[in-house]
This record gives sequence, structure tokens and C-alpha cells, in this order.
Amino acid sequence: MKFPAAFTSTYYYTKLIPSILPRCCISSGARGRSLRMNLITLDSDEMKKCWNLPRLYVGTHSVVTLSAGASISLSQEQTHYLTKVMRLLKKKRQKPPDDENNEIVDRDCIRIFNGRDGEWLAKVHVLEQNGDESDGNKNKRKRKQSRQGDITLVAECIYQLRIQDREKDAARPWLLFSPLKKQSRMKLLMEKCTELGTGFIIPVVSDRTEGSAVLSLLGSTALDTDELYGTKRSSSDNDMSFERLELQAIEASEQCERLNIPCISKDVGIPPPAEELGSALWKVQDVVKQWSGGWEEQNRVLLICRERCSEENVSNEKASVLTLLNALHSNNQVAFLVGPEGGWSAEEEALFDEICSKYNDEDDAPVKCVSLGASVLRAETASILATGAWALVHDE
Repeated sequence: MKFPAAFTSTYYYTKLIPSILPRCCISSGARGRSLRMNLITLDSDEMKKCWNLPRLYVGTHSVVTLSAGASISLSQEQTHYLTKVMRLLKKKRQKPPDDENNEIVDRDCIRIFNGRDGEWLAKVHVLEQNGDESDGNKNKRKRKQSRQGDITLVAECIYQLRIQDREKDAARPWLLFSPLKKQSRMKLLMEKCTELGTGFIIPVVSDRTEGSAVLSLLGSTALDTDELYGTKRSSSDNDMSFERLELQAIEASEQCERLNIPCISKDVGIPPPAEELGSALWKVQDVVKQWSGGWEEQNRVLLICRERCSEENVSNEKASVLTLLNALHSNNQVAFLVGPEGGWSAEEEALFDEICSKYNDEDDAPVKCVSLGASVLRAETASILATGAWALVHDE
């Protein structure tokens, strides 16, 4: 029985796995080829199989809403990753059972998410040059030609594995940090803070920020399009542009199985001073002054991370400095401000003490100073510690 190209996946669902999808409703749309399926839940064994499937973020190159039957065209980098690295379409096909039934989670399935519609189980199809989807039943010669040439993969949504929790996404912490000079340390910061649940990552400039790190971040040189999946490398090993940071955040989000990626921006969300208009990063002192004015409508507290603060000097010398866990227990939505590699300057320390002591540890204070302990930490370590503490307190 031969079906039109648009109904290739319909044949797969209705003929190969009738026990999994006993009810499959096909309704005609504007052109008579729209497919709508009533899907049932997966059992525990099939859900466990989904954990080992490749996971891709499809929010950067597609605005299609993920829903049952929706098809998402994968990028060339993702196609290379699935075919060359994961060898998704080159694994030996297993013989089907005698009853011609097959599991819904098979060798050609992946997981996709776009940061808005949750996570979906998707079936991968090969899009031929004429625009038709291949169902894998072509003769060997055509399949060999498609593997040798450039192919395009299409992911068709089958089943929603997880639902997007927008309230949880909005409550994720912000991280305001000073750019680091070394790419390896910058990558470690981005990777671990993404895994620990950071929602916004915003670089700012302090008095001791490395000028070369800021220039590298704002330089935004062109990247190889397949940088994320390791097929090529950028021409500069020290390039830390926003594009590269976003790629590292996407890679970390795919690995840690979070449903969205952090927003990496130089926009703090407050009206900038007149002298700060343009493409420059925000200065730490301007951020603290503006934040202390109570501009935030979402009641997000700015937590300034201080160093060399043990329990003794927190209680005696610096009464305005709170312990990190106490501050997190009393505030649900926070933004961490982490200093540069050389620490805060004397002028910045004086400003922090002045603003934090003005509120006398009030619960509704917009700005608070917190202690990360008596040890002097690296900038990336302090960022990881702060976001990790939030994950322990608030991330369920």
C-alpha cells in the first residue's frame, strides 16, 4: 500500500505500532494533509529508554510550536551531530517481532525542546532533495546516495515527555559577573551555572575587570556554524563573544536536561544612565545604585557576594553582611553579583557597606550583602557556589 509523502509517518504509527497507538485520528486541514494524533502515555520501560536518547535544543533556528505531529527541520550542525557523531541513522536495523509491532522509542528517536513548549519525543526522518520525507524503506542504492550527499533531517514530534513550568523558569536566579580573561575558566562558569539553574547571565564591569576580557566579549567575532558540536573550532582560542557563550549554555542545557537555556545579555533590565548608552557593559557601581532605588517590580533581590567574611566578622565587624543560606531562605527571587578575579576595589567595598547598612537587614531590602565564607574564591568558583546554594534551597 502506497501513501502520499505527507502521510509517511501516519503509516508508521498506524501499521507498525498499533498496540501503542490504538486510536489515531487523521483530520483534513486546509490542504487535506494535516495530521492530528491522540497519543497515550508511555509506560515506565519506554520512559527509561528516553533518558538515553540524544537531546537537542531547537529554539534558535525554529519558531514552530512543538506539538503532536509538528515537524522541525534540524540544522546542518545538528544533522552532522546525529549522523556522524551519534551515528543515529547508521545503526543496524533490528528485525521486527512476529506480530509486526514495534516500540515507540526506537533507534531513530531523539528528544527536542525549544524553551517554551516542554520536552518532546521526536521521530527523525530524512528529507530527500525533492522535499519528500523518507520512511527508511527505499532501496539500498537511494539510501546510499542520500548518506553520501548532503541530507536534511526533520524531527516529528510524537509525545510530550515534560511540560514547561514557566513559573519555575521565571524564578531562576540571575548572575551578574565580571568577564574572565581565560576562556577555559569562562567556559567552566557558563557550563556549571547553566547546569545549576541560572536564568539570566549578565556580564558587568568592575574596577578590577580585565580590559582584554571585555574587548573579547564585545568583539563578537564570527563563529563557525558547527562550533557547538565540535566539528570545527573558532579561529581565536580566547574569543569569548556572546555567540560562543550562548553555544556553551545550549550545550550545557542539552546535557543537564533543563527545559530552557539561560538568557545571556548585557541588558540588566533597568534604565541605563545617559553616559552608559550604547554597546558598553554596565558598571558595577551603577548597577548597585540603580538597583537600590527599588526599580525592580518583580521583587528580585540583588545579593552582593563578599569575600573574607567568616561567621565571626559577619556577626561583629560587618553586621550588614548576611550568610548566603540565610539570605536565600528569606528571598525566593535573587540576583547574584560576583566580583572579578582581583576582588572588589576599596571604592566598591565602601559603596556596598553604605547601601547595605542603610537598610539595617530589612527583609524587603532591594540590595543585600552576603558572605561566601572565609576563603578567598576564584571568580568562577564563587559564581558556582552561589548558584549551587540556590539550587539546594529552592530547586525541587
